[in-house]
Amino acid sequence: MADPSPTDKVDPEAMKRQIQGQHRRVMGLRSQLYSQTDPSTGEALRQRLADEEATLRRLEDEAKDLPSPPSPEGHAPASAPWGRMLGPRTTGLRVEQTLHMKPLPTGVYHLLDPETHPLLSVVVTNESRDPKRICVRAYIEGLSATEVHTVEIERGKQAVFKLLPTLLPDRAQRITEVQRATLHVLAEDLDGKTEIHETHSIVCLARTSSFNAVRRPDSNQIVDLSHYYGAWVTPYAETVQERVRHAADLVPDRQIWGYQRDPDSVTQQVEALYQSLKEAGITYINSVIDFGAGPGQVTQRTRLPRESLKHRSANCIDGSVLFASLLEGSSLNAALVLVPGHAFVGWEVWDSSDDWKFLETTMIGSHDFEAACISGERQYEQAKLFDSARLVMHRLGDLRARGIWPMEAT
Repeated sequence: MADPSPTDKVDPEAMKRQIQGQHRRVMGLRSQLYSQTDPSTGEALRQRLADEEATLRRLEDEAKDLPSPPSPEGHAPASAPWGRMLGPRTTGLRVEQTLHMKPLPTGVYHLLDPETHPLLSVVVTNESRDPKRICVRAYIEGLSATEVHTVEIERGKQAVFKLLPTLLPDRAQRITEVQRATLHVLAEDLDGKTEIHETHSIVCLARTSSFNAVRRPDSNQIVDLSHYYGAWVTPYAETVQERVRHAADLVPDRQIWGYQRDPDSVTQQVEALYQSLKEAGITYINSVIDFGAGPGQVTQRTRLPRESLKHRSANCIDGSVLFASLLEGSSLNAALVLVPGHAFVGWEVWDSSDDWKFLETTMIGSHDFEAACISGERQYEQAKLFDSARLVMHRLGDLRARGIWPMEAT
């Protein structure tokens, strides 16, 4: 008899607990590293973090090869479509529903593309002897408009509907904490009657919660959503423009001129923006915990720039979207730089040069501009050395071209 494979000897539940413990170790080390006054220091701690992250990735890769645990009696596996499946013995239609987003990222939901990030999909298969005219509807009770699709399905064919009901802006603005909502899904035979009308409870995150990534419940695939942080970059907010105007008072000629002069003038403007935030009293506060996300999802409570300016405090992502807002509001090309557990900001030295410099925004309240730049540059180089695969740089110009616009216009 052949020896069992290594994966046969591993208890999936034990592996799950081991991964959870390793994840806690990684998160603890990230907290230690990025809670330092200058996150670019502490090479030994960074190396230890890199080693522990490598161990976590190895465990996660090993877990992919393990068999899925049996589902509880009467429950379908998480990846299975939910909803009733109607067959040829009843109506001649087979209707399958699959939820793709759980929970709902309210803050950026309006920016999502239904082709790539639908809330749910409905597959209707015509197993009858005749063509069928079908109407599929979906809406979130009290929060969205009704999305409607109508199609004729030939005998033996199927239609796939990707649904992302539009949230009503005034209702979405009032979602300031995690709450449940009811999703309605209807499939109708237009020549007969309503085939299904089902409701499902979904969780809506606060609109200030942003997603780094989600794990799709239907395929277990990790989907990067960090580019939607671009929505938090709001260059035209009045309080942001006030800081830009104050920065203009700190440079020669008392104006911000973007790329109209020379590269040295660009650095001078960025330093003035930094000093403007320092004089506004912005200090670093580590407030990263968010609630409502399930396993495999990484969320971040992110303040809008006007909120950071009002409260005069910012964590790493708050400070990065704030500083990027000032850069973009000054007609300078900005970028958000993300590494596991941290974020900082970059700017293009000269327009279309693809030469970038970086800055650590958590040092605004405690260090001068030069020290913050040294830290940002060092962190970028360290990230390329230790974990280049997970170093993400989102250029604001690229995000705007993708339709990721500021969450607030004024």
